[in-house]
Order: sequence, then C-alpha cells, then structure tokens
Amino acid sequence: MTMTSVDVDRPATGRWLAIALFASLAFNLILIGATGGFLWRNRFDLAEQKAGNVVPNLLTYTSTLSENRRRELWKLTLEERQTMQPLRASLRAAREDALKVLTSETFDRRGYDEAQARLMVADVKAREAVYRLYGEIAANLTAAEKRGFMEWREKVRPRRNVLDEPQK
Repeated sequence: MTMTSVDVDRPATGRWLAIALFASLAFNLILIGATGGFLWRNRFDLAEQKAGNVVPNLLTYTSTLSENRRRELWKLTLEERQTMQPLRASLRAAREDALKVLTSETFDRRGYDEAQARLMVADVKAREAVYRLYGEIAANLTAAEKRGFMEWREKVRPRRNVLDEPQK
C-alpha cells in the first residue's frame, strides 16, 4: 500500500506567491499606464522643451549655422572677441572679490558696497563689449540668416516668467 503524506507544517506558499506576483503585475501595469497617459497628454509640451538652458541671442544662433559660415563670422568678429576677453576676466575677478567680502568672517558693509560698485562697473564694460560683438555679427548676417534668427529665437525662447506679466 502506498501512503501519501501531507506536510501540515508547511504553509501554502504557492498560493501567496501567485497572489503577490499578480499584485505586482497589476501595480506595474497601472504605473506604465499612468506614465503613458502623462506622456500622451503632454507630448507637445515635452517636444517643445529644450535640453539645457539656451540663451536666444545672436552669438548662440551663429552656432546653428553651417561650419563654413561660423568660421567666416568668427574671423569677421575677431577684434570684438579679443576686446571682450580681458573684460570678461575682470568681471570674473570682480565677482570673486565681492564674494570674498560677503563670505568673510566679519561682514564689512563699506567693503561690500565698494566691491559691488566695482562689480557693476566691470559688468557694464563687459556687456558693452558683448553688444558691440552682437552688432558686428548682425552687420555680417545675410537677410535670410536674420529671418532664420527670428524663427530660431521663437523656438528656443523660454516661456515668459509670470513675474514679468502686468498685474491685474
């Protein structure tokens, strides 16, 4: 005679394992569905967003032109860029000085105000050089490139900040 023994001490793990696997599968399907729904609803907004922070100015636009055209513009604006380099270096130095005064052990209000004034002067000089560079680039762009700049700018331009909107 053959006897079949049943192990009464062993819990029914097969049933609980199947329930856990089924619950895990259901949770994953819900997660995938929610993600898919989000992507479907926001597909146009996500497509318009750009990777990184693109500043929509003439200098950045020139990087979208052909390699030969970029080299040509680079040569045409060499003098403006060389003028800009030391001004940018003095701007960085003025920024560092202002930060050193700010983070010193004892705060020196007069020293900080003087450092901020030097920073403002350096910033204005550097910005003036940048705008001269923009002017030189603009003078050397073709009419088609200028139209292309406006189209490109609208594509990469960040959304308006709500703080810039007039109060109602």
